[in-house]
Amino acid sequence: MDIQFKNVGYAYKGFKEQYHAINNINLTIDEKGEFIAIVGQTGSGKSTLVQHLNALMQPTSGQINILGTTLPSKKKVKINHLRQKVGLVFQFPEYQLFEVDILKDVAFGPSNFKDTKPFALSYAKEALKEVGIDESLYTESPFRISGGQMRRVAIAGILAMKPHILVLDEPTRGLDPQGKDDMMEMFNKIHLEQNKSIVMISHDMDIVATYAKRIIVLDKGKIVFDGSKEELFMHQDFKSFHLDYPTPMKVLNHLNETIGIPKKIVLTNDELLKYLKEVL
Repeated sequence: MDIQFKNVGYAYKGFKEQYHAINNINLTIDEKGEFIAIVGQTGSGKSTLVQHLNALMQPTSGQINILGTTLPSKKKVKINHLRQKVGLVFQFPEYQLFEVDILKDVAFGPSNFKDTKPFALSYAKEALKEVGIDESLYTESPFRISGGQMRRVAIAGILAMKPHILVLDEPTRGLDPQGKDDMMEMFNKIHLEQNKSIVMISHDMDIVATYAKRIIVLDKGKIVFDGSKEELFMHQDFKSFHLDYPTPMKVLNHLNETIGIPKKIVLTNDELLKYLKEVL
């Protein structure tokens, strides 16, 4: 099963006219094996697009099929199960913590679904282990741990619901460089070990270049590119996308302009160093 957008549009109602946040989106996201980065300028429609993935928003034009459920529907359909199947992690998810202890907070989500209620605590413990929270902290208040731990607890609350697809909105926002690396390695491990599809909004092109397998570029609510990162960064119209190159490519482009080192796709610092050793 997958998620399919068919000519999807969404318009916000204004006082005098509508604002079309996304227009004529045609897109397929596989349930397994994808690691997609959605990129674009502020206001390009990224957040609106991902909020359609678990029916927080529904199209004002076109249709979206989410793992077998088509929206909008002429008949009244239940959509709560979609919030379980497609887990959406907002920016600063730690702001949504509220329970008296960590284990109860993480178990809250799965306990609200009838099929998982008997297993809520075991799912919560499993999710906390996935995000690296030690068992000794389970009875602690989620407000008496570090900021990084708070974010991991909040993410565990989504993972405990056993989502088929994980959607991340700027998952490293506000973290220091080491925190960013640790967070993305955690998500990548989940992706690789569980073959779980991940859809990520990010402005950090170093993270996009390191982890994403497929990149979707939005501009003014429309998809202007959908392909591999190698294709994107060598695209002849890359400048028109108003995106940054990842740092290793910036360095290599500078070396090309100053001392003539041939250009090549280098997406990580390790790839850059290896290439420079070869050519020098």
